[in-house]
Amino acid sequence: MNAEALGSLDVLVIDDEPFIRKLIARMLFELGVKNVVDAEDGADGMNKVRQSRKGFDVIICDLEMPNMDGFGFVRLLRNDKTISNPNVPVLILTGHSDEDSIHKSIQLGINGFLTKPVSKTNLEKRIMLALASSVIDPELLKGR
Repeated sequence: MNAEALGSLDVLVIDDEPFIRKLIARMLFELGVKNVVDAEDGADGMNKVRQSRKGFDVIICDLEMPNMDGFGFVRLLRNDKTISNPNVPVLILTGHSDEDSIHKSIQLGINGFLTKPVSKTNLEKRIMLALASSVIDPELLKGR
């Protein structure tokens, strides 16, 4: 997928901080993405996924949120047989890069990480990589 094709993407941004949601949405719009939906936590995100008629092409999800965190969201998403695409690419958005969170996220089936603060260049690169590849293989973590 090339940069021009980003315009056709439907992206869900899940973060409990309104400023972060608006910032990511603005960067996505600047990259040409026309349809961005936001959610304030994992539970709200799952509601948006279930309500979406055609689903999302990419989901960007924070890890630490009240009500339902990013771990709970990804676990529920990957195991929900009622939605059209439970294998939609998920990028985890986090201010932390601790090894335990990384391992746990990968075990749940994510496609990549975005570390806060997010740059527009890195956002675009991570989206392109997530769309072009499958989930991160947990086997790659063995021996670390």
